[in-house]
Amino acid sequence: MKFLRILLTLIAVGWSSSTYATDRVFSVPLEALKSWSQDIVVTMQNVNILGHSNVHPVNNDCEMHFGAKVDGYAGDPWGWVVEPMNVCKEAFFKKTKYSKKDWLDFGSSLKDKKVIVEGVPRIWPEHLEGGNEPSNPNHAMELHPLTKLTLGKQAYDFIKFIYAPEGFRGGMSAATAQNILEDSEVAVSKQGDEVEIDLDAGKIGNFSTLHIRIPRDKIESANGGHHAMGQVIFDRKKPIAVGMVTVKGTRIDDRVAQFQVSTSKREALRIDALVLISLDPRALYQAAKDAPAGTKVKVEPALQLIVYDAVEEE
Repeated sequence: MKFLRILLTLIAVGWSSSTYATDRVFSVPLEALKSWSQDIVVTMQNVNILGHSNVHPVNNDCEMHFGAKVDGYAGDPWGWVVEPMNVCKEAFFKKTKYSKKDWLDFGSSLKDKKVIVEGVPRIWPEHLEGGNEPSNPNHAMELHPLTKLTLGKQAYDFIKFIYAPEGFRGGMSAATAQNILEDSEVAVSKQGDEVEIDLDAGKIGNFSTLHIRIPRDKIESANGGHHAMGQVIFDRKKPIAVGMVTVKGTRIDDRVAQFQVSTSKREALRIDALVLISLDPRALYQAAKDAPAGTKVKVEPALQLIVYDAVEEE
């Protein structure tokens, strides 16, 4: 009976599944956070592609994942996943007809090759352990979305692939997203040149469609797109403040840029948007850079949305 009571207690507090694990601890180099806090789109050299996933169907995310190891990256875990969007819909480069095989052949051609990649660093410790497959090494870091990949002299531009595909509104419910945005706690501590990051949260996930508000006076231009301090609106009486980024060359970034300089009487864009939740590198860096070594500092607000596309607008 005592064992049964213990087991039921563990299940009640959510310890029965790693999906609901509360403490997720990992580390990122301080200099990396500094770089990512300045630029929305970053470039990484000497990236070794370890393997690739299948092409995911549209109701999963329509992506293909490339597991990677980045020379010189000292974070723990060391793994990265590089993620181009909408490869389940877009024909391969210079092709006029879609073929899944083209993308799988492309993935195979990259295995064990060194490439240069560009994209948005997403800090999200969903796969810290338990994977370590070539397409999904243990990681807290993603390049999501991938905007460009260069192999030798051949460059592949993925900017036009960044949009919300028809039939996909994300797999994470609004209720889960609300819990993450409202209840997550994040702390950092500096350990030499590394920053230890502790995310205390319940269930976490990936894409979701959320109703967001982007005030004109909070929009800032940055290298690779725009930053904004906006709100997610689940309840009009209690909007949740959160950082947001959009990627230059995408439809949503064009709209944000146009709204920033428009003479419209509207004070903010209100959009249903396809987004990913990430930890905000600017907030992490600001909290960590002046913190005494070994001292845990709470980061607030600590989250940002990577905004991919408008789905509907009021």
